[in-house]
Amino acid sequence: MATRTLPPPSSRLRISLPPSLSVLAERDFRLIWLGSAVSLTGTWMQVIAQGIIVLTLWDSAFALGIISFANMAPSLVVMLFGGVAADRAEKRLILIMTQCLMAGSAGVVGLLVLLGALQFWMLVAVALALGIVIGYDMPAYQALLPELVPPEKIGQVVALNSSTFHGSRMIGPAIAGMVIAAVGYAAAYFMNALSFLAVIFSLLLLKHRRASGEPGERRPSALEGLREGIAHARARPNLQAMLMLTALNTTFVFPSIAVLMPFYAKDVLGRGATTLGLLMAAAGVGSMFGALLLIWWAETWREARIWFGAVAAPVALVILSLSRSPAISIAAAGLASFAFSSQLGLIQMMIQESTPPRFRGRVMSLHGITFSGSMPLAGLISAGAVVAFGLPFVMAASALIFVLASVCVLRYAGGGIGQVVRESSREYEAVMAGGAPNLARAGE
Repeated sequence: MATRTLPPPSSRLRISLPPSLSVLAERDFRLIWLGSAVSLTGTWMQVIAQGIIVLTLWDSAFALGIISFANMAPSLVVMLFGGVAADRAEKRLILIMTQCLMAGSAGVVGLLVLLGALQFWMLVAVALALGIVIGYDMPAYQALLPELVPPEKIGQVVALNSSTFHGSRMIGPAIAGMVIAAVGYAAAYFMNALSFLAVIFSLLLLKHRRASGEPGERRPSALEGLREGIAHARARPNLQAMLMLTALNTTFVFPSIAVLMPFYAKDVLGRGATTLGLLMAAAGVGSMFGALLLIWWAETWREARIWFGAVAAPVALVILSLSRSPAISIAAAGLASFAFSSQLGLIQMMIQESTPPRFRGRVMSLHGITFSGSMPLAGLISAGAVVAFGLPFVMAASALIFVLASVCVLRYAGGGIGQVVRESSREYEAVMAGGAPNLARAGE
C-alpha cells in the first residue's frame, strides 16, 4: 500500500485573500491594522463620553469648540517637525512613546471622572498636551504603514486604514452608549486607555525594518529637512490641490458631523446619549462604506468620485440643518460621512501612492496639518457662530461656502481635478519604478 507524507510546514503564514485584500497577508501590516482597530474603537468611545461631559460642565457649543481647538492647535506647531522626525528616526519607537502617552492621559481623565474631581480646565490642559503628542504620532504612523508592504499595495494600505478609522466610528459610539448607561462615563476613558495596549503590543512585534535614506547619506538637520519638505510640496501643484480639498472638508464639513454633533443631538433634536450614539454610529456606517469603495473600486472614476463628495456632503448638511426628526438626521449624518470619507480617503490614497518614500513623513505631516490643522480654528469659529446664530444656520452656511470653494478648487487648482488625477498617477508610476528623481530632489 502506497503511503504519502505530509508536506513540510510553510515558514510563512499563507492566507488566501481576494486581490483587493491581499495586503492582509503581510504580517507586519496585519498586526498594526488589528491593533489600530481595537485602539480606534476605544478612542471613539471616549469621544462620546467626552462630548457629553463637556456639555455637562459648560452647557454651550462654544465649550466643544474650545476642546477641539486645544486638542488640534498644538499639532500645527509641532507636526512639520514631527514629519521631519518620522523621516529621520525609527518610526516604531516614536509611535510606542506617543501611544503610551495617549493611554496615560485617558487613564488620568478617567480617574478624575471616577473621583468626581474633573473640571473643564483640566480637559483643556489634557487636550493641549495631546495635541503635541498627535503632532508626532500622526506623521510617523502615516509614513510607517506604506513601509510595511510592497509599493504596489500602498493603495490597499490606505483603503484598509481608512476603513478601520471609519468602521470604529460605527462600533465605538454604539458600545459607548451601552457602557455609559450601564457603568458610567469613567468606564469609556478606562476602556480607551486599555485599547492603546493593542497598538503598543503590535508595534513591539514588528519584524520589518527599513532604513530612512541611503546608506552613508548625510542626514539633514531638522530645519534643512523642513525646508526640503516644503520645497518638495511647492514643486507639486497636484499635491497642493489635494491638500486644499482636504482643508475645505475639515473646515466646513467635519465640525458639523463630529465636533458639534453632541450639541446637535441635545439642543436641535432634544435627545440624549442614545440618539447621539446612533448619530455617530450612522456617521461611522457612512464613512465605512466610503472607505470600502477604496477597496472595491480603487483605480477607476477617481475624478467623478471626488466631484461626488464635493456635492453630496453639502446636500447632507442642508438636510441636517432643516431636520428635526432623529430618523432623517441619522440618515443625513450617514450621507455626509459617506461623502466626506469617500473623497478624503481617495485623496489620501493618491497622496501616499505618489510621494517618494524619503519625503513621505514630511508630506504626510502637511496632510495632517490640512486634515487636523484647520479643524481647531474652524471648530472654534463654528461653535461661536452657533452661540450667535444657532447650529442649523451654521450647517447651512458651511454647506454653501464649502460647495462654492470646492468647485473653484476642482476647476482650477493644479490645472483642474482631471489634471491632478493624471499627474498623481504619473508620479505613482515613477515611485513604483524606484524613480521620481525630479520630485525626490526638489528643493535640494
